[in-house]
Amino acid sequence: MINDIALSIEPLFDLSALNLQNLPETFPAAGKQAENQDGEKFVVFFLDDELFAVSAAAVAEIVRPLEFTPLPNSPAWLLGIANLRGQIISVLNLSKIFNKPAVAAGAKAKSIVLKPHAAAAAASIAFPVDRLSEVVMLAPADVQAVDGAFLFGTATIETVPVKLLDTEKLLASLL
Repeated sequence: MINDIALSIEPLFDLSALNLQNLPETFPAAGKQAENQDGEKFVVFFLDDELFAVSAAAVAEIVRPLEFTPLPNSPAWLLGIANLRGQIISVLNLSKIFNKPAVAAGAKAKSIVLKPHAAAAAASIAFPVDRLSEVVMLAPADVQAVDGAFLFGTATIETVPVKLLDTEKLLASLL
């Protein structure tokens, strides 16, 4: 019975997505990481039923859904402001920006907090996502450039298209 319970527990995250150093060559993940050193890590998430990704270098942290305070007369893409450990941050509505239906926060919903942008006077920005998918390594050859508002490219991960979010364009447009 204990073995049945242990088999039904899902891992919290995919260890193969981490850049683990000094692993013996006998570990399958160690060889896989060595092949992908020339790429960039991306955090993949769902908005509605579509996959998006943001560069892991732009992500400060991923937290439970933030409770925010709506601001009167604010644009539709701004959900409001939130207090994250004493720091006031803006909470964006990516669903509205990408014309996706608003989905009620589920059990797997998270908020992605971006690192402060230099031009934004060190203010952090967060946005809620329906659920996280995984962290992937993408080589430059895996990315097809697109000319879209707030996107810099697309990639295909296991036959599923993923839209790559351009955080620089997004943050610059908010200023």
